[in-house]
Amino acid sequence: MLLDIEKFERFEDRVKETLKGKSPLMEVPYYVCLYHPTDELEALENFSHMVLRLRNKGFSTETIKLSDLMLEILAGSGLLSPEIIQREEEMREALERDLRRVLSRELVKVLKEKLKDKDISHCAVLLRYGALWPFVHLSHIFISIEGNVHCTLVVPYPSGIGAGYPLNEKSKGIIDYYRAEVVDLR
Repeated sequence: MLLDIEKFERFEDRVKETLKGKSPLMEVPYYVCLYHPTDELEALENFSHMVLRLRNKGFSTETIKLSDLMLEILAGSGLLSPEIIQREEEMREALERDLRRVLSRELVKVLKEKLKDKDISHCAVLLRYGALWPFVHLSHIFISIEGNVHCTLVVPYPSGIGAGYPLNEKSKGIIDYYRAEVVDLR
C-alpha cells in the first residue's frame, strides 16, 4: 500500500496556506498524517522532501527526529546503562514506568524549548513518532505543548485503520480529545 500522492500534494498545499496565515483559522495548527506502517520508508522520504521543497520556496521549516530525541533522553537519564539493559527482564514493569515517565516529561520539555520562539509561519515535521509508541502517546505530547508551541506541526503517524492509534470508527478518523487535524494519506 503506497501513499496517495495526490492527497500528499493537497496536504502540502494546505501546509503552505497555513504557513502564509491564509488557512482557515485553526486554534492549534497541528496535523497528524496517517500512513500505513508498511510505507514507513516512503513516508519518511516524502516528508523529508516536503521540508526541502518548503525551504526552497522560502518557508521556515525543520525536521525533528523523535527517535533521535528518544535515544538522547534515554542515554542522558541512564536508562540505557549496561546495568539496566542487563537486568531488563527482571525489572521490566518498573523500567516501563520509568520509560513512560522520563520520555514523556523530557520529550515535551525538549520540544517546548526547541520551538518556543516559533510562530505559525514555521513548520516543524516530527518524524519517527512510531519509535516512541507505546511509551509516549501523541495526544500527551499535543496536550502538554499546547499553549507553549505555536508553530505549525506535522506529525507523520504510522497507522492501519485505528491500529495502535486512538481513532474510533464512528468519528471516521477524527480524534476526539485534542484539536489536531487528522489527514489520511493512505
